[in-house]
Amino acid sequence: MNELIKITKNKNNEQVVSARELHKILGVKTRFAEWWIQNSRLLIEHEDFEGVVTTTPYNPKFPDKVQQLQDYVVTADNAKHLAMQSQTKKSREIRDYFIACEKELKLQQLPMTLDQQIAAIATGYGSVKQELVEVQDKVTDLTERFGLPATNAAILNNTRNIHIIRFLGGKDSKAYHELGRKVFSEFGRDFKDNFGVPRYDAIPLSQYDEAIAYTKSWQPSYNTMISIRNTNMQMEFD
Repeated sequence: MNELIKITKNKNNEQVVSARELHKILGVKTRFAEWWIQNSRLLIEHEDFEGVVTTTPYNPKFPDKVQQLQDYVVTADNAKHLAMQSQTKKSREIRDYFIACEKELKLQQLPMTLDQQIAAIATGYGSVKQELVEVQDKVTDLTERFGLPATNAAILNNTRNIHIIRFLGGKDSKAYHELGRKVFSEFGRDFKDNFGVPRYDAIPLSQYDEAIAYTKSWQPSYNTMISIRNTNMQMEFD
C-alpha cells in the first residue's frame, strides 16, 4: 500500500497526522488557517488534536531563514472526517486510506498463532540465525585448533594421575617412588601416539570424551607391570 500521508503515533499510541499535510494533499483551495477554523469546530483539543508549532524555510534556496507555522496533530479517526468535509477529489481516497491503515494496525495487534510465530521467526530472524551458526562454527574451529579449555585439561590430567597411581599401588608404594616417572612417561608416549598430539591438552575438544575413556582403560606394558609387581613385593619383604 502506497503512503498517501505520513501517519505517526502519539503518546497514547493513537495514529495521528499533520493537519497541514492533510490540507495540502486534499488540494483544498482555501488557506490552511481558514480551512482549519471551518472544519475543526466540533473537535476537542487535547482529545481529538494537539496544537504544535513547526518551522519551515521561507525559501528552499535559503534554508537558514525559517518561519514558524501553526500546525495541528490530528487523530486519524478525525482526519477521516476532515477529509470528507473538505469535499475535494482526494477526499474519498484519503478516507479509504485511513480506513485501510486502521485495519492493518488492528491485524498487527492480534495475537499470532503458533504457525504465524514460527513463520515470523523463520523470516524475520533468518539472518540472525545464520550469523549465530557462523559464530558457532568459528568457535568450534578455534577450539579444534587450540585444544582443550583449562577445565577440561585439568579433569583429563586428574583422571590420568588417579589411574596411573592406582596401577603403581598408591602414593605410599615403592613402585610409585621408584617407577612413577617411568610409568607416567610411558602413558604420555602412548597417549600422544594414539591421538597424534604433542601434549595432553592439545587434543581437540571433540575428542575429549574419547581421551577420558582411553585414559581410564590404559594399561602399562607387560614388562612394566612385572616391574611394578616385583618392586612392590620387595617392599613387603623389606
